[in-house]
Amino acid sequence: MNILKKLKFSAFTLLVISMYLGCVKDDGFSTPKVDCVAPEISATNTIAQVKDMYTFGGATKIETDVIIEGYVVSSDKSGNIYKSLSIQDKPENPTAAIKISIDQSDIYTTYNVGRKVYVKLKGLAVGYSFGSIQIGKAADTELGRIPALEVKDHIIRSCEVVEITPKVVTIDELNETMLEMLIQIENVQFKTSELGNSYGNIKNSTTENRTLESFNSNCNLTGEVQLRNSGYSDFKNQLLPEGKGSVIAIFSNYYEDFQLYIRDTEDVKFTEARCDYSNVLTPNSSLLEITAMYQNGLVEFGVENNYVVEGYVVSSDASGNFKNRLIIQDAVENPTAGVQLLIDKDLIFEAYNSGDKVFVKFDKLYMNKVDGVLTIGYPKGTGITKIETSKVGSFIFNSGENFAITPTEISISDINNSAYKNTLVTVTDVQLTVNELGKAFAFFTGVNDGIRTIESCNEPIKLGVATSGEATFANEKFPEGSGAITGVLTSNLELRKIEDVAFTDAYIECPIIIPKIMITEVADPKNSVSSRFVELYNAGDSEIDLTGWRLNKYVNGATTASSSPVVFSGIIIPVGGFVIIANTGFADMFSLIPNIESTYISGNGDDVYELVDNSENRIDVFGVIGEDGNGTNWEYLDGQAIRNLDINEPNKIFTISEWSCSSDANNILITNPNTPKNAPNGFSPNLR
Repeated sequence: MNILKKLKFSAFTLLVISMYLGCVKDDGFSTPKVDCVAPEISATNTIAQVKDMYTFGGATKIETDVIIEGYVVSSDKSGNIYKSLSIQDKPENPTAAIKISIDQSDIYTTYNVGRKVYVKLKGLAVGYSFGSIQIGKAADTELGRIPALEVKDHIIRSCEVVEITPKVVTIDELNETMLEMLIQIENVQFKTSELGNSYGNIKNSTTENRTLESFNSNCNLTGEVQLRNSGYSDFKNQLLPEGKGSVIAIFSNYYEDFQLYIRDTEDVKFTEARCDYSNVLTPNSSLLEITAMYQNGLVEFGVENNYVVEGYVVSSDASGNFKNRLIIQDAVENPTAGVQLLIDKDLIFEAYNSGDKVFVKFDKLYMNKVDGVLTIGYPKGTGITKIETSKVGSFIFNSGENFAITPTEISISDINNSAYKNTLVTVTDVQLTVNELGKAFAFFTGVNDGIRTIESCNEPIKLGVATSGEATFANEKFPEGSGAITGVLTSNLELRKIEDVAFTDAYIECPIIIPKIMITEVADPKNSVSSRFVELYNAGDSEIDLTGWRLNKYVNGATTASSSPVVFSGIIIPVGGFVIIANTGFADMFSLIPNIESTYISGNGDDVYELVDNSENRIDVFGVIGEDGNGTNWEYLDGQAIRNLDINEPNKIFTISEWSCSSDANNILITNPNTPKNAPNGFSPNLR
C-alpha cells in the first residue's frame, strides 16, 4: 500500500513538472515582465543650472520646487564607489553631470546604470565637498548625505533605461566641467613601477591610487592620471593588467587632483601590447643646456622644440618644506645644473620622491627667475606660476628608478657659485649667528615662515636657512653647535628634514662686525610710478651679507609695516657698494638691473622706509613712522630724497637735517618745493 502511494505521488510530481516546462520557451528562463508606471514628473531645471545655484561659503539649501533629470552612470555593485550616485544630463555627449551623496549602500539595485531619474531638490542642498559641487542634505553649513529613508522621496526612477556611451577624451582635455561624467580614455597603460601590484591594498582597507599613463599613436608619453581604488572593492586583490588599451571610468576629483573611479574591472580593456617605456622619453638635451638659455628674461620653450631632459629629484615636501615646488639636478653626484619647477600639487613626494629619476618635457613651459631662483612653470606676465594639478603628469614623468643622492660638499664662500644653485649641497663649518641662538627653525608661537642665518667665522658671507611655517619641525629649536648642514641651495638653503642639520661640534664665538648700511636715496619719479626705487649704501669698512635683512614700508602714517616686506637673501654689499630695490619698471627706465625687483617699492611721496637687520634691529630709517608725509619736511612726492654726502652713519632715528628733499608739492617745509623729477635724468642710482 505504501509503495502504491509513493508511485502515485511521483507520477503527480512528474506531471506538474512537465506542465511547467511546457510553458517555458527554448531560450531558457526569463525574468517575469513587470509593468512600469511612468512617474508624472518633469524637470524644471538642468543639472548645469543647479550647479550654478551654489554660492560659496556653505551648503545652499533649495527651498523651491526644483527638479532635474539625468541618467545614472555610476554603480556601487563592486564596492569601489561608496554611497554616491553620479548622473549626467544626456546618455551620449553630456554637457553636465553631478554627484548625489546618499547614506545608503547597494544603490545599484534601485538606480542601475542607464536608468533615467528625476531628482526633487526641494529640501536638499547644493554644496562644495572635497573640491566639487554635489547634491546632498544640509547639515548646518556643511553638506551631508541624504538619509536612506528620504532617498526615494527625492530620487524618482523613470521607466527609461538606455545605453550610456562614455565620453571619449584625452588626459589633456580633462577639466572641471567633466566631473562625474562617464568618460573613456584610449591608449593608456599602468605605469611600469605599478606592475605587479593589485588594484587595491591587499593588506588593509585603505584606498590606493594607481597611475595610468597615456600615449599618442607613436607611443610618445602624453600624460598621466590617478585611478583610485577602494580598499573595500571586491576586485582589490586582482593584479593590474600589463597591457595597453582603454579605461572607462567616472571622472572625479579630490580638490585639485583629478582621479578616475572604475565601476568594475570590465571597465579596463587592455588588449594591446604595452608601449616600451624606455623608448617613450629619450633625453635630447641636458639641464645645463636648458639653464644656459636664461639670459635675464623670460624663456619660452615653444611647442615643437621637444626638449626632454633627465634629472634627479633632490627636494622633498614630506616634512612640509618645498610646498608646490620640485627641484631636480642633472646627476646623482657632482651635478652641473639644477632647476626648480612650480607645480600645483600637494604631497609631491608620493609621486616624485627624493632620488627618483625623472624625465621632464619642456614644450609649452617657460623659465624665469622667481625670488632669485631659476624656475620653470607656466607664464604669468613676465613671471612664472604653477603648472596646473591635472597637467603635472604631462610634463614630469617618473622613471620608477630611485638613486642615493650624494650632496656636494661646499664652504659658505661657495654659495654664490651658480653651479651649485638648485642642487643638493652640504655646507661645512657653519653655525648660527649669535643673534639667532635660542630660536626655532621658523617659530615658537605663530605660523610664519622662518629664515635663520648661519655663518663661518672670518667669512663675510652669511647664509639663510629657510623653513616653512608648515614644516613638521618649524617649532623645534635650531641646534646651537657647529658643523655641517645639508639642503637644496636656492636663494637660501632649504632643508628636506630636521636631520639635515648635523651640528656635532661646540659653538664658536666669532668676532663682531658692526654694519654701516644706509638708505641713501628714495625715489618717486613723476613720469614713472613703476620706476620707484630705494638705494642702500655700505659706508663701513667690511662687506656685509644682507641675508635675513628686511626693508619695511609704512604707508600713509601707519604704525605697522605693510605685509610682505622685501627680504634680502644672498646679497652681499661690498665696502662702498650699493643695493637697488626697485619697482618693476626700473630696469627699462634706467637700463640697469636692480638687485631686487618688487612692487612693494611703491612709496608715493608720503611713505616711510625702514631697514631692519636679521635680528629685527632697526639699522636706518627714512621718514617718521606713524606720520603721513604729506605737508611735512620730508615729503618727496613726484621727486626724491637724497642723503647728504657728509652723512656716513646710519641713524635709527629719522633726522631731516641729514636729507635733501625735492617734491612737486608746494611745500615750503622741504628743501626743494615745486621741483618735480622725471626719470631717468633726475636720479642717480648707484652713485653718491
